[in-house]
Amino acid sequence: MKKIISKILFGIPAGICIGFVIALTFSFVYQSQNFVPSAPRFVGHFSSNTLATAVSLIFWACMGIVFSISGMTFEKDEWSITRQTIVHFAITYIGFTPLAILAGWFPLNIFWMISYTLIYLIVYVIIWFVSMLIAKEKIEELNKIIKNNKSAKQFK
Repeated sequence: MKKIISKILFGIPAGICIGFVIALTFSFVYQSQNFVPSAPRFVGHFSSNTLATAVSLIFWACMGIVFSISGMTFEKDEWSITRQTIVHFAITYIGFTPLAILAGWFPLNIFWMISYTLIYLIVYVIIWFVSMLIAKEKIEELNKIIKNNKSAKQFK
């Protein structure tokens, strides 16, 4: 339970920071006169930009929690990397998708769901592939250290 609370306490500010930076980036890209926390369609549901930002902050915090807690699947040593990856993908997709829809990032229709799913899958595979390359590199470094330590002990 302590670990879950720790993950939540990490995920909330991480999600808020990432969400804010993305929203700020899009505000600059679209040359908005004011900060826009999400799509205009989403912001239009609120009486003020401030209220839309406050609600966006809650969504960003929830997104941070989803990704932070889902990372615990990779701590299940008794699971294969394939099972860890599939479970992690399912948790993040199922947890993130409704939040993205509620945040107004895309409309709820079949075309956008298919497009979103394909983009999500591509981004996920790229991140997974890079993570596996980094892990492979670390394993190779550790194996070198172990091999060098064994060799050094043989000469003593």
